[in-house]
Amino acid sequence: MMTRQNVRLAIIGMGDMGGGHARGFNAIDGCELVAIAEPREERYTAHQIDWRNDRAPAVYTNHRELLKREKVDACIVAVPDLLHREVAEAALDAGCDLLLEKPVSTTLEDADAIIRHAKERNRLLQIGLVYRYSTLYRAMAKYGSEPGHGVRLMWCKELRQCFPQRDWFHAQEQTGGTLVEKDCHHFDIFNWVIGSDPIRVFATGGQHVWKSGSLIDCSYCPDEPRVIDKINTVDHAVVAVEYENGARASLILCMYLRPENVMPEGLEIGGIAESGRQFCAYQDQRLGIGGIGEPFHFLDLDMISDNEGMGHIGCQAQRRDFLDCVRERKEPFANGRIGRDSLLVALAAERSIEEGRPIELSELSPCLR
Repeated sequence: MMTRQNVRLAIIGMGDMGGGHARGFNAIDGCELVAIAEPREERYTAHQIDWRNDRAPAVYTNHRELLKREKVDACIVAVPDLLHREVAEAALDAGCDLLLEKPVSTTLEDADAIIRHAKERNRLLQIGLVYRYSTLYRAMAKYGSEPGHGVRLMWCKELRQCFPQRDWFHAQEQTGGTLVEKDCHHFDIFNWVIGSDPIRVFATGGQHVWKSGSLIDCSYCPDEPRVIDKINTVDHAVVAVEYENGARASLILCMYLRPENVMPEGLEIGGIAESGRQFCAYQDQRLGIGGIGEPFHFLDLDMISDNEGMGHIGCQAQRRDFLDCVRERKEPFANGRIGRDSLLVALAAERSIEEGRPIELSELSPCLR
């Protein structure tokens, strides 16, 4: 078991997520960010991080050169989705534990290869499903799993603006599709709270607004608005998921609000238990619960400590848990199998849209367990 002070880290990919991880780990005692791999200098310099003790990490333009020259215990991989397998396997071959951003990959074949690679090399694999580390959604899962209150119906309503104005986000072959890149988080929450295996998916969707040649102007992207020549991902979808225990879940997605969801509920994720208990999360900020004689009310939850004011809910709890897993050699809560399960639902939804029919998950993955 490692001492508390010697977890040596590298980050591969310094886009928005990589930069967030750099700031987050830089603020945590007991680890040292020793190296970064990022081929685009402007992506690295844009983050302007005040490095701990003025010890800036070494910067490489190639992840293989970093892994060859630096001795690190763990890597954070935050590269575009299509590159996940290549980079993850290289880091695992170098003896690193891995925090791999979601989705695991763009295909089940690549996901299975990454999971297998980690197991063969006896390395830890944590997937960046950050909601699993948030106070809010852990409370939701707790209420959903209490005896006599099994969740039978769930929904997610995500009405939002477009992806950032970077080509790869809008290319099906680069991400696996909008429902893979964006909604693997939400399918994971369904799987987690319902606590049963998904068995069937039916989805419909398409392109209402964002088509090849559109001017993309995501307001939270630091890049200037630009025309994306090729867009072949859906900008809206309605997805239904059926579970082995009879539960149902549905997702409504719209990607062309300008600039964002102005309705007061924002992102809404909720459920109803067989007992009649109801719960719903709004804007990743509030969790309400009620029913069976209890008025609907909002829980008093600490929404700061899991991110420590540094970004998305759960982000610092996720990073701290990863470091604990590395030190103690314990299985991450959001492990490779969890990531694969959410990817499976997302890929089935993408195929359902493409083929216009329900998809049995056994078609994609004959052996689910």
